[in-house]
This record gives sequence, C-alpha cells and structure tokens, in this order.
Amino acid sequence: MDEWFAVRLFCMRLLSVFLLFRMPGVAGCSTECICTQFLTNCTGSQLQQVPTGIPLSTQQLILSDNNISILPPLALNYLGGLVYLDFRNNSLTEISHSSLLNLKTLVYLDLSCNQLRRITHLSFKSLTSMVVLKASRNRELTFIDHRAFSTNEKLQEIDISGNGLTFIDASILEALPHLRSVRMSGNPWTCNCNAQYLSNWMRKNRRIIPDAANVTCTFPDSLQGILVMEAADELYSLCQRKRQLKSREVLYFCLIGPGLFSASIVLNFTCSLLMAHFKRFKRKELKRYRKLRRAISFKYSRRPNVITQEHIAKANTNINDHLGTQHNG
Repeated sequence: MDEWFAVRLFCMRLLSVFLLFRMPGVAGCSTECICTQFLTNCTGSQLQQVPTGIPLSTQQLILSDNNISILPPLALNYLGGLVYLDFRNNSLTEISHSSLLNLKTLVYLDLSCNQLRRITHLSFKSLTSMVVLKASRNRELTFIDHRAFSTNEKLQEIDISGNGLTFIDASILEALPHLRSVRMSGNPWTCNCNAQYLSNWMRKNRRIIPDAANVTCTFPDSLQGILVMEAADELYSLCQRKRQLKSREVLYFCLIGPGLFSASIVLNFTCSLLMAHFKRFKRKELKRYRKLRRAISFKYSRRPNVITQEHIAKANTNINDHLGTQHNG
C-alpha cells in the first residue's frame, strides 16, 4: 500500500512538471501565440508585426510563416535570455543593429525566405554567441559586407544559398575559426578576377561546403555552368592577361605619358616664343609704316608752296626778259 502511494505521488509530481512545461496559458503570453515556460510559438498567426506579449522567460521564439516586414529597434531587446530565434517566411527587408542589440546569448538565427537586401557590418554585431545563421532564399539579397561576421567568431554553420549574390569576399569566411558548414548554391555568381580568391578558398575547403557541386558561375557567358571552385584555373589565365594589359598601361602612364607631357610643354614654349617674336616684328613694321606715312604726309603738305614759288620765279624771269628786249630796241 505504501509502495502504491509512493508511485502515485511520483506520477502526480511528474504530471505537474509536464503541465508546467507544456501548459499554453503562461502569464503574459500573446493571444496569437502558444507559450510554455521557455518557448513562445507564433507560427502562422498572420502577424503584421512582432507581438508585444512575449514572456520574459522565453528562450526559444518562433515567428515563422507570418507577414512581419519590420523588426523595430528594441523590439526584442528585453529578451536577454533568448537562445533561438526563427523568423522564416516573413517579409523582412533589413536587420538593424538596434533590433538585436541585447541578444548576446542568441545561438540560432533563421532569416530564410524573407526579402532581405543586404547584410551590413552592423547587422549581427552584437550577436557574439551566434553559432548558426540561416539566411537562404532571400532573392533580393545581393550584398554581404566583408565585415559582416567580424564579431561572430563562434559561427559554425552558415546558409546563404538561393539568394541574389554575385560576389562575396572569401576573407569573411576564412576568418571564422570554427566554421564547419557553409551553403552557397543557387546564387548567380560572377566569375571574374574578383572571384579568384573565393574559387581558391572553396577548393581548399571543399569538405565544409555540402553543396559545392551546385555552386556554379552564371556570369560571364564564357564560364556559365562551370563550378566556382574549378574556375580558378580559367580565371588565372584570364586575369594574367588583364594584369599584363594593366602593366602596359602603367608603363605608358609612367614613361610615355611624362614624355608627351614634356613634349607638349616644349611645343607650347616654342609657340609662345614664335608668337612673341611675331608680335615684336609686327610692332616694328607698324612703327616703320607710321613713320613713312608721316613723311609722305609732310612732303605733300608742302607741295602747294613749292609750286607757287616756282610760278613766281618763272613770272619774274619772263618780266625780266621782256624788259631786256625793250631796252635793246
């Protein structure tokens, strides 16, 4: 009888513990969510914004399959013990630094199937404990800053597949010491000289890229369909030719450019001298012309007096001749 009583008491205690963890009616729970002691599940509740009634004890928050487009600043910062955050299948366009500012214990973050456009160096700056990041199937996501994971040294798993990425700086992946899985397929990768480092990194770390066989080049057309990790050889020869062309451009700029510049200075100086000489010659000729013009003007201004004197002298001569003739007669 005592044994039966002890078993019954144990079962009642076990049932109370189970109800404590599974009972949906936790104090402060939003009406759109189901809450237990550490879990708040608001999946598929047609939410337009983050609900306000999230218990402080929540460690696992699921907001997937809603229509939340904005994660307001400080909206979740009071949940200091949050470890797991699922934002799958919403309409988020950006993640601001202030939205996740106090979530220093967050380990798992799922932002898949949203409308994210970029990930900046501030997006996950405060998430120093993050281990798993899922940001796949954001078709408008075209940019990831090269400092995006600079404070997330504990990252082990990253999923950026199915986005609109054409380039990612491989140094941000290389700098993660604990990285053991990164998915990158389904992006329109551009395989140019900038992607050469990424190609070499993927070749060296093939074991941590589960979908490496599906990570292919989309641009340019000549490399379309080629695996990104196998494009390094093609890119090496292509980029080598470009480097040679750049070397020639540098040579032209350093040698021929200054030569042309010096020649232009000499030519300009010579033209300046010729122009100065021409102006001096022109002024001299003009001076001579003016002097000659004054002389001619002076000469012709005296001509009427000369003519008058000649007539008077001729008249006097005629008179004298006439008087001489009469005297002789």
